[in-house]
Amino acid sequence: MNDFKKKMGKKIEQFSSEDYLDSYIRNEFLTDDGDADIYLKISSKDDLIDNRTVNNQIDLRSEIFEFVENKTALLDNDIKINLHIIGVKLSENEQIMIKNIFREHYAIELFKIQKDYKNQKEKVLSLFLIGCISLLSYLLLYLFTDFDFFLEVFGFIFSFALWEAFDQLIYEISDTKFEREAISQNLLIEIIFD
Repeated sequence: MNDFKKKMGKKIEQFSSEDYLDSYIRNEFLTDDGDADIYLKISSKDDLIDNRTVNNQIDLRSEIFEFVENKTALLDNDIKINLHIIGVKLSENEQIMIKNIFREHYAIELFKIQKDYKNQKEKVLSLFLIGCISLLSYLLLYLFTDFDFFLEVFGFIFSFALWEAFDQLIYEISDTKFEREAISQNLLIEIIFD
């Protein structure tokens, strides 16, 4: 049992080190010029186009986007990515259509995350203002009155509002900014048909 735990500990240490991940990314994706190449092999056009979509609402299969996002999640957000689609011959119009669908998908995702980011910033600002107003009210009540009940209420409000504002700022907004950068990176992917 101890031998297994030792082996498990060594594997965890090996595969969770930054050197291992950097080496994996260099070997798997990065080219000599610093770009990243991702290869997607398809056997037919049906592997690309979602068969539930028609006319102007044609979309790529969700598996394509999942594949790309799983690969790009390993990369820094400042690396140019080339997506090589190989395995089937597509006409020039089909290639243009696929590039447009791909960009449209990530443009919509970027719009949604930007809207969420804006809402989060407004929420932080509102909480911060409520916290500051409550703090000011607390200080005024403390200095000029003997209303212990209101002191407790304003003390709770300002501490809660400021705590929530900083929590949102530190965790939610920073995560959303990172996600926004990842989506922007995917929006700028260069699609190459080999």
